[in-house]
Amino acid sequence: MQTFKYNLDKGSKKFICPNCHKKTFVRYVENETGNYLPDTYGRCDRESKCNFHNAPPKGKKCFLISFLSFKSISDKAYKATTEDGSIYFIPKSQVLERTGKECFITEWYLKSNDFRYLGNISKYFTPENEPVINTVTTAKVEPEKPSYHSLKLVDRLYNEEPVKDNLKTYLETIFSEVEVFSAMQNYYLTGTNYYWNNATVFWQMDHKERVHAGKIMLYDPLTGKRVKEPYNCINWIHNAIKEPDFNLNQCLFGMHRINDGHNKPIAIVESEKTAVIMSIIVPDVVWLATGSKQNLKVKLIQPLIGRKIILYPDKGEFKDWQKKAELMKGLGYKIEVSDLLETTDNKRGFDLADMYLNK
Repeated sequence: MQTFKYNLDKGSKKFICPNCHKKTFVRYVENETGNYLPDTYGRCDRESKCNFHNAPPKGKKCFLISFLSFKSISDKAYKATTEDGSIYFIPKSQVLERTGKECFITEWYLKSNDFRYLGNISKYFTPENEPVINTVTTAKVEPEKPSYHSLKLVDRLYNEEPVKDNLKTYLETIFSEVEVFSAMQNYYLTGTNYYWNNATVFWQMDHKERVHAGKIMLYDPLTGKRVKEPYNCINWIHNAIKEPDFNLNQCLFGMHRINDGHNKPIAIVESEKTAVIMSIIVPDVVWLATGSKQNLKVKLIQPLIGRKIILYPDKGEFKDWQKKAELMKGLGYKIEVSDLLETTDNKRGFDLADMYLNK
């Protein structure tokens, strides 16, 4: 349901249509005052024969967006921080109205920067920056529900269709079979021949044992490196089993393990492979992975509130993760960032597993 500042007159009164000159023209009225707009704005009731319709100008459509912080940094831009820690520099020309940390931002800017705004309150602005049509969602728009895989699918790939993946082959050249087997069980790692032979499925399972996703990646069995040539070998189980309506809603890899030890500190790295390796080397810590440097988000660490968290960013990502950690501290998280890798002379992308395995 939507409420507009202007609507077509719902009464029976008709006017002369400026197009067909019949008395079939319904004019627009302002809802608040009940006054007619200028006589050029309206619609002819002779839809099949005339079809004349002249609506009031809408201007720019804007949506109301809430931020954690929102401040002016120059005469041309604002700096805004969202709930998930993302930082945006928004031109002031795209902010049409502001109240504290809430503001109306043009739909063009929101679309261009991948904001989620559908269902929010919206408003149209004229070139003079005055609202001419207000749109308010009176019925709450529910967000699209996340999809989950069944535990039966995980069990099928693990027990009924076992495949020894290349990552397991590589890990067995470094650790004992018992250590590798235990790590694979702890993280529900399975092999698969979907897309590539002997690939690895990293299941994203949360602390309530809901399976959010299965990320498929291919590794070199000799080096343990991810295969990136002739293309980056990454895909998802929901694509492999042809679930086109699957709504991917990720959680941190290894999140199900936070129930294993309530007193253990939490360590978060970027790579799933690194989390698995570090769980063997330093087993008295619960190791989780974001899966990508951009995936360190507030909504993904919510189950960790109250726990001690240490972030181990890859070389070159320290400043970015430190900024996000400061935001999370402000929300009550006990979180620190290690500069262990940043202080080394290694190249960008060097991670914690690299450091330990090189030793």
